[in-house]
Amino acid sequence: MPAKYRLTYFNSRGRGEVIRLIFKVADEEFEDRRMTAEDWSSIKSETPFGQVPMLEVDGKVLAQSNTICRYLAREFGLAGKDVFEQARVDMFVDLVEDLLRPMVQILYEKDEIRKEEIKEKYAKETAPTILSQFEKHLAKNPSGFLVGDSLTWADLHFMNWLEKNWVGGKLPVETWNRFPKIKEHNKMVASLPRVKEWLETRPKTEL
Repeated sequence: MPAKYRLTYFNSRGRGEVIRLIFKVADEEFEDRRMTAEDWSSIKSETPFGQVPMLEVDGKVLAQSNTICRYLAREFGLAGKDVFEQARVDMFVDLVEDLLRPMVQILYEKDEIRKEEIKEKYAKETAPTILSQFEKHLAKNPSGFLVGDSLTWADLHFMNWLEKNWVGGKLPVETWNRFPKIKEHNKMVASLPRVKEWLETRPKTEL
């Protein structure tokens, strides 16, 4: 009997979107339980650590977004074909996290002058330095994927970041144009039929 999945997260992309993408690519049914801010106070006590996303699998509960992604990717064949590939997938996921962490600092910075300084440094120094590593590794892999010769959740995680930030206009076009292999990767992953369908039909949210 197929497992019954329920994902609980806010009505936004955020840390829930890669999980949704994994389900969509795997063509697996799941309940996409989207909360409002008002719902959160009553749902918070259900979660293991007082935070979301939360995944229920036949009533059993998992928390932490990358733990959930890793579990589902292993279940659905998106984690790498052997132990070493799995480690490389985790390596690129961690590199995406290096892109994400400074953005949290920008989001929560209250001083507007300081915020603009951090944003400028991120766009001109931090992000390009990390992206150059992706570019270098993609140039070495003729498949166009980050790991091996097939899609993994590292590709989805990276594409999701790109869609929100470069394609979404949060980084300068000139930065985007410096990395042709990354542009090719994003186009390839975003054009996969199940990914494309989700990007075109998912609920429209601000974040």
